[in-house]
Amino acid sequence: MDFIHIVKDQEWNEHKNSLLALTSDENPYQGHLPSAALRTAGSLMVKTNGNIVTSVPSAATNTGNQQPECNGERVDLMVRLGLLKLVSGISGITEESLPETLKLNLSRLRAVQAQIQMIIVISTGILVFRQILMSEQALVNPVEMESIVVRCGKDVLELLDRSEEAGVEEIVEIMSGFSRDGEEASNTNKLQARKAVMSRMLVKSLQAGDTVFERISHAVYLATRGVVLAGNGPQGRKLAEMALRRVGAVDLTDRVVAAAEILVAVATVSVNVHGQWYKYLTDNM
Repeated sequence: MDFIHIVKDQEWNEHKNSLLALTSDENPYQGHLPSAALRTAGSLMVKTNGNIVTSVPSAATNTGNQQPECNGERVDLMVRLGLLKLVSGISGITEESLPETLKLNLSRLRAVQAQIQMIIVISTGILVFRQILMSEQALVNPVEMESIVVRCGKDVLELLDRSEEAGVEEIVEIMSGFSRDGEEASNTNKLQARKAVMSRMLVKSLQAGDTVFERISHAVYLATRGVVLAGNGPQGRKLAEMALRRVGAVDLTDRVVAAAEILVAVATVSVNVHGQWYKYLTDNM
């Protein structure tokens, strides 16, 4: 908890500033598409055989219950942030990486980490697909482009929900199949060239340290933090939407909320059961 103790004040202040931004009439990201300057240039999320590293479970079921927001109380804040940092890490969660108080939640935390990684993969794929369309000037109508991008993202989401073995090749196959008309689909050379470009961009963009990967990962982290700290009510959802909109992934808000709900539930139970022990630890930091 030492690291969380160091960063908790900064994280809490950032969260409060984000809440203030919700009430502002000027949201700089509202209605804006991701900047075309955010170029996909790997591989954290991709194995050498092209498969995504972690198995990808179906989205967590929304509890339908209003969850409590964090009011800044030290122990509650640190436990929530600690769980968020765990599932946002690059390395897979192991029993050895968890404190004794959280070992019974290993499978749940692994599932949340898989969800977050899947959200990053889909967000990256959507961005790559949008940039391919823009570079080809395949669509001049922004509304038409967004419609196709949304449909593509939905199909990729369904693929990853359906198959744990799906990887870059399968994702690219779906993305390359979307075109304005049948002309591109019948042009084998153009289709293969598009697949090759998409594959290179997606693999590179899923590597830790890549500019695109870091930006999307941070956006997903902020979106999840918004729900973890503000709860799953309107404020938490709006914070998630605000962060995801920056990378053109606002349609994945429900997935983020579902993952964050599990973290809040685990944190709430853990504080209720082990609160005195946590307080003792934090008092002696």
